[in-house]
Amino acid sequence: MIAALTRHRDISLLESSLLKTVADLFAPNWAAIFHIGDDDVPAFSTSLREGIVSQTDFPEPFSELFGTEGVTSFPIMSHAQKVLGYLLVYRRPQLSGEEETLMTELFRVYDNYLSVLRDSQVDRLTGLLNRSTFDDQLDRALGLIRASYQEHAGERSKRKVGEGAGSFFMGEIDIDHFKNVNDRFGHLHGDEVLMILARILQSTFRKTDLIYRFGGEEFVVIVYVDDRGDAEMTFERLRISIENHVFPQVGKVTVSIGITEVRDTSFPVELLGHADQALYYAKTHGRNRVAFYEALLANGEIEAYQRTPKT
Repeated sequence: MIAALTRHRDISLLESSLLKTVADLFAPNWAAIFHIGDDDVPAFSTSLREGIVSQTDFPEPFSELFGTEGVTSFPIMSHAQKVLGYLLVYRRPQLSGEEETLMTELFRVYDNYLSVLRDSQVDRLTGLLNRSTFDDQLDRALGLIRASYQEHAGERSKRKVGEGAGSFFMGEIDIDHFKNVNDRFGHLHGDEVLMILARILQSTFRKTDLIYRFGGEEFVVIVYVDDRGDAEMTFERLRISIENHVFPQVGKVTVSIGITEVRDTSFPVELLGHADQALYYAKTHGRNRVAFYEALLANGEIEAYQRTPKT
């Protein structure tokens, strides 16, 4: 059972596996995972519905469930002993002392494995998700998006960006003239710029958004917002925050950003190509700006992306 629990390399699947293991061992009325949100309030993890033991949608807020008779809670901790969330298990009759001890041991195994898994997914310098994690998660996200569109095939025309349905957008962020920073101030100060920029990214976006260090001075962010205007406004806010920040020793740093929409028909290579094409446009039109692939294409300022380069 422990081997089955720890076979996953994806944190969401690992959490789902934990819930199923809890179901097999303790037969609770329900078990669920809550994650700490942007407002530091635990929120039910909707991405794990397939792993939830019961069919309950948990309309009650966490504060009402936590401490309820029959509910046992187990905190999910980070390396720095920060609480990331909670596993709540409800059973009548309540877990016995022996069962609670067994559950604690199981959770210790899970917690250790979660720490190892997080380490493998994180860029050591910035603390952001790394490139290999991006590849895995993007494939999974695209699968979920396609499934959602198929499920609502009859409503597809109502789910277009700009009509309030909400959509995913991907932004590719590149530090302008970063080579000059390394050449002039040295790589240690260059690394400091990368670490500070990572903190600005984390403070700009929500905890539910996905932020990656793609390599070198390049970062990628996947966000879910109402429409294209919101996406552009979000990335523009990031650009201004970086432009206004004073970096120690280095002073001012700017970024160029290319954005594209993530559609149900998208493929990873195309998405990266679209974002990269928009980023290249921003770089070659003055830098320190945000460029939107779909808008550039509609205005005839770029040609449609082609997977096979022209010769």
